[in-house]
Amino acid sequence: MKKIDLLAKFSKLKLDDKKLFVVILFCFIIIYLDFAFLIQMQFRAVKDLNPKIKKLKIDLSELSGKLNTAQDLKNIQTDIRHKFFSKAKKIPSEDEITSLLQSVSDLANKRNIRITQMRPYKESQGKQEKAAAAQKFTTYYINLDLSCGYHSLGQFLNDLENAQILFAVQDLKIVSGDTDYLKQNVNLLLRTYVKK
Repeated sequence: MKKIDLLAKFSKLKLDDKKLFVVILFCFIIIYLDFAFLIQMQFRAVKDLNPKIKKLKIDLSELSGKLNTAQDLKNIQTDIRHKFFSKAKKIPSEDEITSLLQSVSDLANKRNIRITQMRPYKESQGKQEKAAAAQKFTTYYINLDLSCGYHSLGQFLNDLENAQILFAVQDLKIVSGDTDYLKQNVNLLLRTYVKK
């Protein structure tokens, strides 16, 4: 029974043609206004975003390039620091004096330099005390008598300069050889420092 009552009430509701036309016209006006204003404003906003998006992409690519450059600079800095510290001079301890002398001898043999005499000695205590009483290092001198050519001597001095151990040429005397004019007699005084 209730179903029949509802159908009867619904059938009584009839809209006349004018009301129906007004409702349809109102819907079309709402749809037109939606397209004319709201959707077009959204399209304009999207079009305005395109240049901003392009600019952001360019900025991101530049930033990426700068970050890569910064990373490359950091890698270069790390390489330079590694090379610097790997080439940093080593100061041996007093226990390593014999290995120090052996390394000087090996460098000389590498350049075909004949060592006729090698005399290591410490700096006198009086001079050391004047320099600094609480000094952590002892100055050692190595007096070398060599027989070699000029080029071999230059290569030997270069090897000493590039060695891991700190050497300084304190004194150098070159006298032409007695028997061979291509060989020189050299008196070389090296200074180095040793940890106490």
